[in-house]
Amino acid sequence: MMTLEAMSVFLLLFLLFFSLGLSAYITKTKLDLVEAYFDNNEMMIGDRKWWGGKSYKHRSMRLCLIGIVIMFPKMFIWRGLITQRELDAIPQGLKRWSKAPLYLELPLFFGMIAFWIWHPFL
Repeated sequence: MMTLEAMSVFLLLFLLFFSLGLSAYITKTKLDLVEAYFDNNEMMIGDRKWWGGKSYKHRSMRLCLIGIVIMFPKMFIWRGLITQRELDAIPQGLKRWSKAPLYLELPLFFGMIAFWIWHPFL
């Protein structure tokens, strides 16, 4: 019989690897679709120059930036880095796909760090 601690570690690891697989799928299939909506945006052009490679690392960095822009649009609009028209042109389903890795990976990553820190005190 598994203890609660072992079950929580197993669940966190399973969800983390599931989200990494989902991120790899989205990076491979949906990134080019989303980037097409930002062809003339200066911030995205600079990001493509910095992370311009075709490797998974470069593509996942670009997907992360696009996901953050879609999650927090007011900050980027206020700073003048993106316009509301550019964001409105992206279909809602594609926005959901772009945000999904961030919604899954970030809380799980911080949860695993918190568990690792507090584990000796349990």
